[in-house]
Amino acid sequence: MQKEALRDAAKLPSIRSLVRAVDFEGRSLHSINDLTNDQIYALFELARSLEPFHRSSVDLLRGSVMVTLFFQPSTRTRMSFETAMHRLGGAVVTEANPLVSSSAAKEESLADTMRTISKYANVIVLRHPDDVAAREGASYAEAPVINGGWGDWEHPTQALLDLYTLWRTHGSVEGAKVVVATPDMVHARTGHSMAYGLARLGAEVTLASRRDYRAPEEVIEGLRRVEGAKVREVFDLDQDGFNDLISEVDLVYLPGCSAPKGEAAEEFKKMMDEYYVRLETLEKVRESEGRIIRVTHTLPRRPGEMDLRIDDTPHQQYFEAITYSVAIRMALVAAIVGA
Repeated sequence: MQKEALRDAAKLPSIRSLVRAVDFEGRSLHSINDLTNDQIYALFELARSLEPFHRSSVDLLRGSVMVTLFFQPSTRTRMSFETAMHRLGGAVVTEANPLVSSSAAKEESLADTMRTISKYANVIVLRHPDDVAAREGASYAEAPVINGGWGDWEHPTQALLDLYTLWRTHGSVEGAKVVVATPDMVHARTGHSMAYGLARLGAEVTLASRRDYRAPEEVIEGLRRVEGAKVREVFDLDQDGFNDLISEVDLVYLPGCSAPKGEAAEEFKKMMDEYYVRLETLEKVRESEGRIIRVTHTLPRRPGEMDLRIDDTPHQQYFEAITYSVAIRMALVAAIVGA
């Protein structure tokens, strides 16, 4: 029996071979579209092999350094990247308030900051409120740069972890019915990345928003170029209409609002009422069809975006995704730095 187990283990791919299979060493990730479909699935396989180490460590990147440079607040993105690097055996240098505690407070350009950090880091994770400035600044880096959320443009690693979570919980992305819902799709950077990923991997995607805040034309044009994409837009639903819509899908994806508290956040809360996910809708489908509709949110969520009773039901996927986030970011960092 032991010999058979050893023979089976010998046939399994090693973690290092899975890292090489992604074929992304030395590359930057600015957009979800920087990855091919094969590379996304290779990352999924690598992440699955790394899941057992999300509470311990696997010594792949000892001696490597990650710099996290966040010009916007973050809990999950920054901490999961930093956790991922520590679990891989590497080190982390954190700058979570650069406009106060770095030379950006002395009007250093982002280009010079990135040039400088590149001398220290093997990989840089950058969050920035201006995607144009972020893309330009990243072009000056000598080390690979990961987009940790740039302006209203994209947040590719959030989409990666949500795609991975769907793959792990639903069994596949292809054929899954997903609604990406927010009153304001213009500023939903995660929604943009997620829509690209879902469409490319064969999901049926519905973008639900207010017509006057529909997804930017750049995103729609990009989705139209995806061969065989199944994407539709629906606009201006009331709460009843929205809940009728979500009763037909496998996953409700809420990209939320990245605005800090204040006027913009308060306006978003008012608009979000029409996209309120009712537990009764989910439970009705569960009882009548025996089907679980999953709900995920990129977090942080605002009061009134969903029925909080969902937290303690099988429909909840947003906290479950946090566990998967470490494994997929471990996979991405290992693939970029190389093991």
